[in-house]
Amino acid sequence: MVLNCICFYRYYNKTVLDILELWSSCSSATVDLMIPLVEQYWENQSEFEHLAKKISNTCSACVKFTAMTVNITEHPIPENCGSDVKEKATQEMNNTADTLSRLIQAAIKTSKEEEGTKETEQEKKDPEPVKESTDVTASLNNLLTQLDALQMELSNQYVIEKNEQNTEGGETDDSCKNDQQAINKLANVYTGVVDKICENGKVTVCIDDPNRSDATIYYKPDVYTEVANCSLGSCPMRDRDTWLDEIPLTSDQVLVSDVYVVRNGPLRTSAEVEIDFTYVPLSSTKNKTIKVIAKQDGEWKEVETVNEESDESSAHLSFKTKCLEAFTAYVEILSETCEVTPEETTFTSEVNPDVKVIFSPGLVAETKQIKIKVIPYDAKEVANLKEQCPDSVRGIMAVSDAVEIRMDGECDDTKNISVQVSMDDEEDQDSQLVVIRFKEGKVQVLDKSQCRLKKDRNLFLVETKGVWGIAVARIRKIFLNMRDTVKKEFQLIFGLVQLCNICTFIDDSQRNKEEGSFFVWIECIDKNMIRDDVENKEKAGLIEVKQSRSKDITLRQKQTLILKVDGQVKLRLADPPDAFKITYLIGADNHVNIPMEVHRDQEKIPYAAFAFYEEDCAHPFHSVNIPVRDLSELPTDEITAKTFNKNNESNNLREQMKQKEEAARKMLSHDSIMNLSRVLSERDGRMLGVQLGVSESWTANAKDECDGDILRTNFRVLCEWRGKAARAAMVDFLISSLKTVGRIDLANVVSEIYKNGRGLSKLDFD
Repeated sequence: MVLNCICFYRYYNKTVLDILELWSSCSSATVDLMIPLVEQYWENQSEFEHLAKKISNTCSACVKFTAMTVNITEHPIPENCGSDVKEKATQEMNNTADTLSRLIQAAIKTSKEEEGTKETEQEKKDPEPVKESTDVTASLNNLLTQLDALQMELSNQYVIEKNEQNTEGGETDDSCKNDQQAINKLANVYTGVVDKICENGKVTVCIDDPNRSDATIYYKPDVYTEVANCSLGSCPMRDRDTWLDEIPLTSDQVLVSDVYVVRNGPLRTSAEVEIDFTYVPLSSTKNKTIKVIAKQDGEWKEVETVNEESDESSAHLSFKTKCLEAFTAYVEILSETCEVTPEETTFTSEVNPDVKVIFSPGLVAETKQIKIKVIPYDAKEVANLKEQCPDSVRGIMAVSDAVEIRMDGECDDTKNISVQVSMDDEEDQDSQLVVIRFKEGKVQVLDKSQCRLKKDRNLFLVETKGVWGIAVARIRKIFLNMRDTVKKEFQLIFGLVQLCNICTFIDDSQRNKEEGSFFVWIECIDKNMIRDDVENKEKAGLIEVKQSRSKDITLRQKQTLILKVDGQVKLRLADPPDAFKITYLIGADNHVNIPMEVHRDQEKIPYAAFAFYEEDCAHPFHSVNIPVRDLSELPTDEITAKTFNKNNESNNLREQMKQKEEAARKMLSHDSIMNLSRVLSERDGRMLGVQLGVSESWTANAKDECDGDILRTNFRVLCEWRGKAARAAMVDFLISSLKTVGRIDLANVVSEIYKNGRGLSKLDFD
């Protein structure tokens, strides 16, 4: 019991008093630093807004200080401790109020001087009257007046009441102290500051995400005990795909922000708190209303009132709530609906009247709803893309709007649809028109021999089998042999994918060379943001590993990459996973931060190895191999990734490519394609030829020359397509073409034999 009393006494007469004095001193030091900035930068509009927020945050500290003081005096305090605590709380509260007054006076003085200067200059140049004092100045004046008056009132009130009490005991005391009522009154005035100080600031307590995810909670001090330890942040990467599956979005609703969650939540308060976060203003969202959907009480609901602010550097959304578990922002780009019957149906878009779709009779067996969305071509956005990423679009010279067509259920893929689009087109002998068709992540580029395309001035009519999205493009002729590049460019232009790089960083601030421990930060960064992002990370102590950045890759929204770690390291995690996942969201925080340490193992490769895979793919598309010696001995900014040379081979990757090209030559040898020709029907050979770029008229002539022999005709078609030289890319094209014409069984055989590095034999098809 004696020990407890001693602890109580020390807490109230030492710890609490020191905390109060420290808080007051911090407020004073902050204001002393801010006043010169106010005097220097108040005239600059952008700096003014920044300073206004800083002033309001300083006020927030004062508000929280006052609220804490009130809480202290409301709780039972041991009799032998109460006097010192209350006196110190009152003293430091008044010191803080005086400090805040100095800051407000500096702002008012500087603002008035600036207005006076402008008025003098204006009188010299222009006789027009000067605008009245700003709302900010008026609010500051109002606040200052209230503070001065209140402090005087509290001081007088205390002296009167204290003297009345002491007179009864025969004593008088003129020292300036406060009672509970006075403290509460001052707290109420500070609370009233919230709506008065600045338009752009928030005189509330601010909780920023320590992981820098640009999500903030603003709240008034009277609910700070309810907020408790809650904070906002991006959902953990390991849970992102789970959250994405849970959010009830339609195919017409596109996320434009990260998915944010309340840590140590849910958040529940008696008064509203304000949530502020960033979003990504995509080109497709122009003139569209950004909406916020939040999880409250276990249910996802659309937030009714959302405020939007944006400038050149960032775009913010904010909303108010009393209950919150998670939230995100999205934009809705509605599709048009067409009711397609078993008879011929014609659709004309209201968004772009040049777009028409004709559905042939018999395409559907019963009436179905088909959704059609016109995705506009934005020339300005493409120009920005080319400026930021010069090599991103080289093959496509011009392109029409993309017409996306979606249908649930089955249809007859042998029936045609005709799609009309418009495009500003200038013919060029070094270019060619192509049709780009797409659906469910698949993209195909068809030249004039593979589809029916009619042109009437700037209108183009495309006829294709089955339900596909359609666009028409003019490309440079040389890119007819690089169709994968054209596919990538098309997806980039219409925002179906984003151009990214995978970057590998080491956190210099958390690296311990003696223990061999370190953190590896791996992130998928949008290519147009990579320079600024890497520079900002370097300032924060995240140093990029030299020669570790991936080549340009394209990622779809919600695409998941798999990261596997191997070699002379182990994870410093209680329950280390077999692999890490990065689920990509455009413009969001797409990183994993992995705690590791050097762990030598003679049976493993002599590196810290990081390999990146696409889902359901056995081969990595990118790898980073960091020598263990670098991690143990070199400064962070000198660590360099190396090419992994297995069994001392000079270049394993080059050897793999050499083997792949050799396998392609065997697969496309005369004997091999003759064996493939044997199992193709006349219809298969004709359709495959069209898909590979051999026209039907050429195939018909070959058939006549072969006296109608199907085997010889198929063989000649495949030889015509192959040409003089076989390349690895041609085998991949053959496999995809076989799948397109419905011979998935043959495509699987070709793929499997190709992996084995040999050509086709008769036995392969038995």
